[in-house]
Amino acid sequence: MPPVSEQTTWREAIPEGEAARLDALAKRLLGSGRLDGRPLHRKALAALHARFEVSEAPRDLRHGLFAEPGSYDAFVRFSSGAGQARNDRVPDVRGLAVKILGVTGPKVIPGLETATTQDFLAILSPTFPFKDPAAFVDIAVASRRGKLAVIGAVLRHYGPLGLFAALPRLQRTLDSSMRSLAERTYFTAVPLRLGPHAVKLRFRPMDVPPPVPPVVDEARTPIEDPTVEWAERDAPWVPLARLAIPAQTAESRAGRALAAYVERLSFDPWHALVEHRPLGVVMRARAVAYRRAVAAHGAISELEVKPPSTVMA
Repeated sequence: MPPVSEQTTWREAIPEGEAARLDALAKRLLGSGRLDGRPLHRKALAALHARFEVSEAPRDLRHGLFAEPGSYDAFVRFSSGAGQARNDRVPDVRGLAVKILGVTGPKVIPGLETATTQDFLAILSPTFPFKDPAAFVDIAVASRRGKLAVIGAVLRHYGPLGLFAALPRLQRTLDSSMRSLAERTYFTAVPLRLGPHAVKLRFRPMDVPPPVPPVVDEARTPIEDPTVEWAERDAPWVPLARLAIPAQTAESRAGRALAAYVERLSFDPWHALVEHRPLGVVMRARAVAYRRAVAAHGAISELEVKPPSTVMA
C-alpha cells in the first residue's frame, strides 16, 4: 500500500487551544459515567451484513482501501440521529454506518494501529449544518428538552438574524418521509483523506460510494466549513466501489443475532486507515467525543470484531 504523501492542495486550520475546547464539548455532550446506549444515533432502523466491493480506481485515486480491487465483509447500520428512541415519523437525521472488515494497513487511532476495520459514516444531507462543534453540542443537548430549547440554543449561537439562516439549514438535514432508507442517497458531509487528496463520499442506491476528486480551492471545497456543499461542477463524483446488501430476514435467528452484535459495535470515522484520516474541525471534535462514548458504552474493541458469518452461525 503506498505511503501517504504530504504534498496536498488542502490544509487543516487548527487553532491554539482547540484540543482542550473539544474535550470540554465532549464532556458536555456525553456527561459523566457509563452510558446505557449510544449518545447519538441511538435507534437502529436496520442492522445488516454486506459486501464492500472495490473496483479498479483511476491511478491518482489508488490509495488505502481503494489501492487495488477487492471484496470485503461489512456490517451496515441504518439509524435515526437522536439520542433517544423516537417514533420514525418524527423528523430526524437518518444515518448509514458501514464497518468494513479485513482491511490491512496502519490505522489512525493510537492503540488500534493493527485493527483490520475501516468505518464510513454518512447522512442524507451533503452538508453538515454547523461550522462550529460548540453550536452542534449545545443544540444536541437542547434537543433533549424540546423544540423551544433548540430555538433558544440557535439564538445564543447565531442571534436573531442568524436564526433565519440556521434553522432552514438544520431542517434540511432532517427526514420524516418514511421512504425506504435503502432507496436514499447518503453523504459523509465532512471530508476525509484519500492519500494526498481530500474527498467526500456518497452512497447512492444501485451504485457506489465514490469520493470527490482533490479539493479545488478553500472557497468552493473548504476543509474546515462543512456547511458548504462541494458542487459537482467543481468536484465531479468518481465511482470506486459497490456496497452490496443481500436480501436478509431481520426476524430470523441469524438476523436477531446480527442485530444484537451490531448494537455492541462502535462506528467511528476515525476507525480508519492512515490514508483515510478524517479532516476538519467537526471530524476532530468527533475524535474526542467518540473515544469517550466508546469507553462509556462498553463497545466491542476494533481488535476483536468478528465477521458476519461467525456472528450468524
